[in-house]
Amino acid sequence: MRYVLAAAILGVGLAGATKGFAQEPAPPIPPPVLNDEKLLRKYVWSTLGPSGVIGAAFGSGFEQWKGYPPEWGGGMSGYSKRWASAYAASAIGNTTKYGVARLMHQDPSFTKCQCTGFGPRLRHALKSPFVARTRGYHQVFSVATVAGQVAEHVIPASAWYPDGRVMSDGVTLAVVGVVSKMAVDVIREFVVLPRLPHTP
Repeated sequence: MRYVLAAAILGVGLAGATKGFAQEPAPPIPPPVLNDEKLLRKYVWSTLGPSGVIGAAFGSGFEQWKGYPPEWGGGMSGYSKRWASAYAASAIGNTTKYGVARLMHQDPSFTKCQCTGFGPRLRHALKSPFVARTRGYHQVFSVATVAGQVAEHVIPASAWYPDGRVMSDGVTLAVVGVVSKMAVDVIREFVVLPRLPHTP
């Protein structure tokens, strides 16, 4: 009788434990880390595809409206210079970003937070430009993103912008670029955006 009672208690305990495990929600599966081939595809698409062209059009349109830099004048001639500058700057930034990412075997792509709640999701989005993931799904500081932003703005300021604008404009625009990336990631975190073809 004692063994039957012990077996019954053990059975009830195991059933409760199994039920407890069954009720626990499975941990969220993190998005896959992009390998070198997918990173290359994303680099080509973001640089040569519609996003690169449209991004340059928006950037040059804003600079045309502000009349920046004034030495380039207005009209179609000024806009052409600004568009070519914005497109080349974006290509330099993307090349630097994905080159460093591949060298360090990291994926700097934005991923939505696996957490819940407005506060945690907002913090995740704001720090996303500074975070990359390794092949082992570890989060590390994203040297690639920061290097890409610096290269995108400092190199053009020193290479083809009018003289004397490297420190005054290049560094300032790099900081603005990082802040803009933070704002874009906040939108991507909270708003469902349609995905373009071939974009991971």
